[in-house]
Amino acid sequence: MIIALKFIRMVLDRCLNKPLIIVDRGPWYRWVLDRLGLEYRYERFGLRNTVERFFRYLKERTERFYNNINTWRIQSVEDYAKTIAITRNITITMIKTQGGVLPS
Repeated sequence: MIIALKFIRMVLDRCLNKPLIIVDRGPWYRWVLDRLGLEYRYERFGLRNTVERFFRYLKERTERFYNNINTWRIQSVEDYAKTIAITRNITITMIKTQGGVLPS
């Protein structure tokens, strides 16, 4: 529970106000949120599930990109970020020039 308390305090340091926090069955978060006097809502599916689905999708896409790029040529995180940006820009340009459809 101490780890959850530290995590929530770290999150609150980056928030402009007190957010509504959506929790699942983990009792440690409810205990911490009660102790800090924060508003929370228990939700088993719904919005919490949507957020988790988005981050799973993001993780899968990142892994797929990483696995399909020649990482032995990339020297640093900055080079990796530049490669992602260039790939994205080329893809968007291709979509725009092809009338919204990627060539196959």
